[in-house]
Amino acid sequence: MSRSIVLHLHGESFARRYQVASHAITAAAAGDAVLVVFWFDALARLAAGTFDEPLQGEDEAVAARHRALGLPPPAEMLAEARLLGARFAACETGVRLAGVDPSRARELVDEVPGLQELLSRARAADLVLYV
Repeated sequence: MSRSIVLHLHGESFARRYQVASHAITAAAAGDAVLVVFWFDALARLAAGTFDEPLQGEDEAVAARHRALGLPPPAEMLAEARLLGARFAACETGVRLAGVDPSRARELVDEVPGLQELLSRARAADLVLYV
């Protein structure tokens, strides 16, 4: 049975980006309808091409453990999830709050809806995670 899953990624850590990417690819591979919504630092990093770079300090150790285990980087998993049917979104206002040019955001995601639309989709989803 296919489910509808909305994954809101707003956290700045490598671990949070990895967690959402792994959920997205796993759910998409299972045939679920997946929507990944990028917010704040995650969106800014996506736009800047630094999505897979850890923060200084403890986050670097987390990323190093992932690499040592041979795990793919978050951006690679998200790209594969997208090939499996996952969709990417960024809130219209969230784009501006992240300091991302709206035209750049539209190059990176499938849609840039307003908050009301995102809330509506979250209410209708079978599972919503805020990471």
